[in-house]
Order: sequence, then structure tokens, then C-alpha cells
Amino acid sequence: MMRKAGSMSRARTEGGFSLVETLVALAVFATAGVALVQLQAQSLNTFSRVEARALADIAAQNQLTRILATQTPPPAGVSQEDIRFAGRDWRMTTAIIATPDAQTSRVSVAVGPPDATPLTTAHAFFVAPGAGS
Repeated sequence: MMRKAGSMSRARTEGGFSLVETLVALAVFATAGVALVQLQAQSLNTFSRVEARALADIAAQNQLTRILATQTPPPAGVSQEDIRFAGRDWRMTTAIIATPDAQTSRVSVAVGPPDATPLTTAHAFFVAPGAGS
């Protein structure tokens, strides 16, 4: 079995990839693809949590604004209500706490999903109109 002297060297110098090189490149790209999909899923999860927290904070700030806009001091105590805001169900807990100054009350509003811990709590002080004048 004799071969031509130039046939072996010519086969090695022709362009192209071997099967092993192709499989290694495919494995590298597949690993990168899986990592990108996982990163996208994590990014969506983070966005969802940030969005929920921002909406809860807006609902809490709205409740504080309603309370502070009244002309009569709110009675001390804790109340809880379920609300619908921005297409979602929320549980809002409002606490009115008396302070040493009879004209001032501390208002705390906690908002979160029903049957879960609150995502945010906002605080303010209510000073009765005409106090200090």
C-alpha cells in the first residue's frame, strides 16, 4: 500500500474544522446561552420585586396624604383594610399612635400583598390644624 507523498500533507492543509473542534464550540455557545437565559430570568424576577415594592410605596404614600389632608386629627388605633391598587390586591395597615404632644399623632402605613409581610412602611406626623398658633 503506497501513498503519494503529497496526499497526506495536502489533506491536513485544506481549510475546515474537525468534529471535536465543532463540538467544543457548540458546548461553549450552549453554556453561554444557558447563562444568558438564567440572567434574563433573574432580571425579570428582580424587576417584579422592585415593581411590587414601588407600587406598595405609592399606595402607602397615598394613604398618608389622605390622612394628612383631613382637618380633624385621626383617632389613635390600628386599622386594616384590603384594597385594590394598580390591578393588584394589597393589605394596608394604618396605625395612628398618640405622642406626648396632644396635638400631634404619628401615622404609620404598611402595605403588602394579602397574607404576607408588608413590602413597605411609610411614616408621617399629623399636627392638628391651628396647633402652635
